[in-house]
Amino acid sequence: MRAPFIVAILVLIVLLGWWLWPKHPVSAPAAAVPVNAGHATLLDFPIRLAAVGTVQALNTVDVKVRVDGQLARVAFNEGQDVKAGQLLAQLDQGPLTAQLRQAEAAQRKDQASLDNARLDLARFSKLVGIGAATTQSVDTAKSQVESFAASVAADAALVQSDRLQLGFTTLYAPFTGRVGAREADLGAIVHPADTTGIVTVTQMEPIEVLFSVPQDGLTDLLAGQAKAPLPVDVSTRSGSTELASGSLVFIDSLVDATTGQIKLKASFTNQDRKLWPGELVNARVLIRTDKQRLAVPSRAVVNTQNGTQLYTVGPNGKAQLRPVQVGVSVDGMTEIRGGVTAADLIVFDGQSRLNPGARVAAKVVAATPDTAADAANTGTVGDPS
Repeated sequence: MRAPFIVAILVLIVLLGWWLWPKHPVSAPAAAVPVNAGHATLLDFPIRLAAVGTVQALNTVDVKVRVDGQLARVAFNEGQDVKAGQLLAQLDQGPLTAQLRQAEAAQRKDQASLDNARLDLARFSKLVGIGAATTQSVDTAKSQVESFAASVAADAALVQSDRLQLGFTTLYAPFTGRVGAREADLGAIVHPADTTGIVTVTQMEPIEVLFSVPQDGLTDLLAGQAKAPLPVDVSTRSGSTELASGSLVFIDSLVDATTGQIKLKASFTNQDRKLWPGELVNARVLIRTDKQRLAVPSRAVVNTQNGTQLYTVGPNGKAQLRPVQVGVSVDGMTEIRGGVTAADLIVFDGQSRLNPGARVAAKVVAATPDTAADAANTGTVGDPS
């Protein structure tokens, strides 16, 4: 009877000790961090050199008078498009017309004298043959002919000069373009020495953009331009609106030693008039395209003290932080040159809540560009390597 009693007492003691022993709460496993993840994709990366450029007209002329006169007619409206050879303005032609007529009258007078002198020469030449005139009279008649001929030639030159002067009273557009503000008032006396003319004409089509890029891209520029004119795109200074697409037409022959920059010039048809002379724009010249490079959204890249890294999701569902080598970034996508493969599951969004080894609840999504990067950087790349 003692043995069962002792066993019962021992069991009671064990139960009582288990009941009274201090217990520690069991910690629940950490919840998985929700993230968006996906696989790297293959993309073409256009490599561009970017700079701020200035729109320049091919031709800009301040139309000035070449003779003194009173402005009698203005044949344009400010801001009007004009064609080459179109009438712009006219000076009072009265004084120069009278001067031309005077010169023409003098020419006709001298021409009549020349004709008479030639008749005298012909008569004396016949008379000298029969002994009715002397040789001296023939020589005098010849000198008279030569003198009047010189006078007629001088009169002809003066008539031509006066006609030119009269022609200068009419001003025409030197090329097709757009006129600016009128610079002289109707009825004003204008002179060739005036600091301003009648109006400025600016060529709008085609038009050019002048900009400078670092000398480091010169080798790629020269190589690409030797094959075909390199494409150039321009946008507004904010980068929000594309304005025009054209081609590179000029690479300067000298690098600016003080800045390490080289000047470039691109040409645009500008038929829609989106480019305006003097305007500041963003210019981007495409120097090459890197084909089919491994890429991830730029937002997936984590910059740490240890370099550039990416979070990946391992087979066990835990986060891993892996160092990677990155290339250029274009339109919200970044080239990955090493460290991950296309088979790796890469965290695109939510990595700010991760630590290496953390459990991950991954939602698989497509590798879409970083829209935030697009707003800040519309495809501008400055890596010519």
